[in-house]
Amino acid sequence: MKFFGLAFFLVSLFASLVAADNFANFFSDTECNEDGSIGFDMTNPGCFAQAGRRSVYIPNAAFNDQYCLVITYDDKTCGCQNRGYVFTATGFCAVLEEGIQSYRFISGSCASNNC
Repeated sequence: MKFFGLAFFLVSLFASLVAADNFANFFSDTECNEDGSIGFDMTNPGCFAQAGRRSVYIPNAAFNDQYCLVITYDDKTCGCQNRGYVFTATGFCAVLEEGIQSYRFISGSCASNNC
């Protein structure tokens, strides 16, 4: 009986990891409804230019992992950080400021602004 309980727990844990949604989508309105982008993997720290976006849908990822959305206003290459937005991926729509040129996601907390 103990083996069955442990096996069930491990299978459930694996299934939750496989089902995790780590892809954020950017939108042109402030309600996460219009002109949705492709999904951007929040576990990939690469830079992406999404100028003109007004909101981002953050999915409900596994284990309530904490992330930082690094925001750059003046270039499309994430050359520095104007602002960092720390969040836990629990499934919500975040409104973005106008004038942002590029973004990148990093795991954990944000560094100090350096632009």
